[in-house]
Amino acid sequence: MAKLWIGVDIGKTHHHVAVVDDGGRLVYSRRVANDEAALLTVIAEVSAVGRPVCWAVDITTGLSALLLTLLWRRQVQVRYVSGAVAFRMAAAFAGENKTDARDALVIAQTIRMHPDIPVLEPTDRLIAELTVLTGYRADLVAQRVATLFRLQELLTGISPALERAVNLNRKGPLMVLARWRTPEAIRRTGPDRITALLRRGHVRNATDVADAMVSAARQQTVTTPGHRAAAVVVGQMATEILAIEQRIAGVDDLIAEHLDQHPLAPIVSSLPGMGTLLTAELLVHTAGMTEYRSAAKLAAHAGLAPISRDSGKISGNHRGPRRYHRKLRHVLWMASFTAIRQCPTSRAYYDKKRAEGKQHREAMIALARRRVDVLFALVRDGTTFTQSTTPASTPA
Repeated sequence: MAKLWIGVDIGKTHHHVAVVDDGGRLVYSRRVANDEAALLTVIAEVSAVGRPVCWAVDITTGLSALLLTLLWRRQVQVRYVSGAVAFRMAAAFAGENKTDARDALVIAQTIRMHPDIPVLEPTDRLIAELTVLTGYRADLVAQRVATLFRLQELLTGISPALERAVNLNRKGPLMVLARWRTPEAIRRTGPDRITALLRRGHVRNATDVADAMVSAARQQTVTTPGHRAAAVVVGQMATEILAIEQRIAGVDDLIAEHLDQHPLAPIVSSLPGMGTLLTAELLVHTAGMTEYRSAAKLAAHAGLAPISRDSGKISGNHRGPRRYHRKLRHVLWMASFTAIRQCPTSRAYYDKKRAEGKQHREAMIALARRRVDVLFALVRDGTTFTQSTTPASTPA
């Protein structure tokens, strides 16, 4: 029986649905609101034709969550056409216009002509919740970094010596700046009162931090233009960073609570270098390790497997891939970076690659690739990592 291919251009308030038959002829095109009743109506209209259907979307985040949930509940196959793939495919069709209707048509034609487009699987409840939490944490970290850079810039404009004397990544200096915002105020307050404040906040080396800040404040007696307004902003930014850090700590606790409920968490976290956050992010980016038939598939998805660039008489030309999951690669890279400081076997493998003439980056990629084999074997066998049982030739 002939099949229908359905492409959906995802939007915030509305989606556009385009349907083509096996011959590539457009048989249905409609703009639909992103709400349950409207989506169910479209699903019913397409299903009423009585043909097998295959749906595809170009976004898998929250904008498409309702549509995907409705389709998965009806056991409908859904594929994912990335924006890069859709952009390249659009060049194969006549015209240069870019509209939602045309984008939906391109998505439908793509899955019709390319049966190897990946199939989306229903998201596990825990993975969905971890996705929200890790994404929110990343947003908070980015907000903290941006605010910290601006704070450093403003504080340098008020007192370069004070900015150099303290580490604004630490809680203590932020507590002081949130209350006493200028060198004059810090000088007047004195080290004793500052030390008392820091001790109430359970800051380590409170006396040293207070002495360093007061000493730096005494090095400058002149005031720079705009220092009053800058001081107000410095105090507010320091307070904001402290609040963001508390929110990050709260999210970390929630991530740990959710991770404790996932059956793969003890296995993944047992691998040296895989802390709580990296374990959660790995499970999120791999959909709970359910999408890979082999370690090679996982390595390829993370961009750790070289690809061939052969042509004519040139063979054996391997280079790094251009298309891969960058966040997944970052997780595996950071875990490997931590492992070379904690795991003797991983360190030995890294040193071996360096001795072979590889640069640091190349040795790290090689180590991450070998650790993928170990991780995949642990998940496959349902066992946790133990250093004593790891073969010397296989790094952790």
